[in-house]
Amino acid sequence: MKYNIFLLLTSISTIILIIIISYLFYCYNKTKIKKYSKCDVYFMSDEQTKIFLTYDKDRYVKNLSRYDLYARKVSTHDEYIEKIVKTALSFTQYEKDLLIRCTEKADIFFRNVKYDDLCYNNYITGNDIANIKWIFANTHSVDDIKNNIEYEYEEGLPHTRENIIFLSKNVLNYIEDDLVKTLIHEKIHIYQRLNVQLFNKIIKCMGFKQISLLNNEYVRSNPDTNRNIYIDNKTNKTMVCFYRSDKPTGINDVIMSNHSLEHPYEKMAYEIADYYYKDNKKYKDI
Repeated sequence: MKYNIFLLLTSISTIILIIIISYLFYCYNKTKIKKYSKCDVYFMSDEQTKIFLTYDKDRYVKNLSRYDLYARKVSTHDEYIEKIVKTALSFTQYEKDLLIRCTEKADIFFRNVKYDDLCYNNYITGNDIANIKWIFANTHSVDDIKNNIEYEYEEGLPHTRENIIFLSKNVLNYIEDDLVKTLIHEKIHIYQRLNVQLFNKIIKCMGFKQISLLNNEYVRSNPDTNRNIYIDNKTNKTMVCFYRSDKPTGINDVIMSNHSLEHPYEKMAYEIADYYYKDNKKYKDI
């Protein structure tokens, strides 16, 4: 009887010890993850976003062509600014918590990912990308009662301007994995903008040659590019995105199905973000 009690107590002690060790191991891994998640995240208020859009310091709106304006259903640059200022929105606490989780995953990815099959692997430093501060602005759709239409800044598409990543309610409704991938893509564009000379070398490494500046009004403006046009030396094809006509129905009314071919910057951003799903599933499971 005493022997059976001893065995029972020993078994219970073993189970408790296993539970404690498992818990400690879990805590260690969580600490390890946080150690590499040095996220610095800033959320712009609606007023800050309104000010940025109003002053247009990077002249993105001022540089839109007449066909760009037509696609946005306005006649002048000032009219577009007047409309988009109304779409500025602050983030909810839920959205902030969501983005903090996603930025942590994205920065862990940057610190650990290896893309050995890409020629520019040796040029890019993941820690440098991860250390870039995340700055987010938020927009939403607005009803234009007078014209009986609904409009949104850049149709709610994610993009960057200066060091800011613009999101929208639509993007914030992505499933979490897709949102992380989107943030990876957009942070690459911030990295490109901060390292122009480096990416001039990378573009050459990729086999692209600059042939002109954007001077064709049918070229769709894209804030995530450097406004240069390139040709692929391997295929002799020009990387550019044209509107279908002089009356585009929207931003995506273009002669292009694969948007990674719009510009070398886009090609890089798509390729690197694809690694989040392709060869680095472990980063999805964190």
